[in-house]
Amino acid sequence: MTRTTCHFGVHLPPGEHDTGGLGMRGMAAMIDRHGFESLWVSDHTVLIEKPRSRYPFSETGEFYLPADADWYDWVVVLSFLAAVTTTTRLGVSVAVLPHRHPIMLAKQLATLDRLSGGRVTMGAGAGWLAEEFDALGVPFTARGKRMDAAINLMRATWTGRPPAGEYGPFTVPSGVHANPVPVQERMPILIGGESPAALRRAASRGDGWLGTITGGRMDPGHLRRVVETLRAEAAAAGKEPDDLDITLRVAARARDVFTSAFEEYLGELVAAGATRLTFDLSWRSANRAEETLHRLRELNAAL
Repeated sequence: MTRTTCHFGVHLPPGEHDTGGLGMRGMAAMIDRHGFESLWVSDHTVLIEKPRSRYPFSETGEFYLPADADWYDWVVVLSFLAAVTTTTRLGVSVAVLPHRHPIMLAKQLATLDRLSGGRVTMGAGAGWLAEEFDALGVPFTARGKRMDAAINLMRATWTGRPPAGEYGPFTVPSGVHANPVPVQERMPILIGGESPAALRRAASRGDGWLGTITGGRMDPGHLRRVVETLRAEAAAAGKEPDDLDITLRVAARARDVFTSAFEEYLGELVAAGATRLTFDLSWRSANRAEETLHRLRELNAAL
């Protein structure tokens, strides 16, 4: 299957501060009203004062919010937003999958998929903040293996009756039932990260890739090389390379969005293999945010 269109989605901030009075409900309603394909939230359970860990998407290595900032739980937020939207897909980019027990998370997402009418997309990553793992009692150095095991167990759980056995550090006894199952025949799991292991995981275990980069502006040539790697990994795993979902997170600054250069840039990303572009924008002014969303929809229609 060859994709011929690129979907547009919008990221929400992690809390409701500085959102022009809209809050989560208002932002989601505006995104839904403008007909965007998806909305996305991000994941942290705790933030850390003066962490030793380096944030990988900052030139300085510093995280962009203070430790005492609001960061809403992503499962709760998406559940709330399912009730105030109609057609928009609901995604997380990305959930730190090793933090959570996979059966519990699979149950939550299956329930959300049922309540939303099959609109859930899960983005998953291995995580970068070692001190957050420490606070949750989860081994940071084992996060890759734990993530692979979690993907397998979540897929098994979504059948409604996960087979008994060992899934990495997780053990499933016989006779386990887990209902409801998702509406979607296959719940999409997109994998974040750009390490060789992350790209291999995205192509072989996942349904595609979630990309981001420092400053929110990836070079199209770099994206093309990543896509070539992903497609090669998919083929090696016996999967159809053209079926991969290639989602890229982009900064949508108002000063850029209304320029011809930004339109050309988006076209280059799509030509490089992007099947979905998701945008971070400022919500400080509700009117300006609406203008930006309207312009993005025009750009989407032009691609």
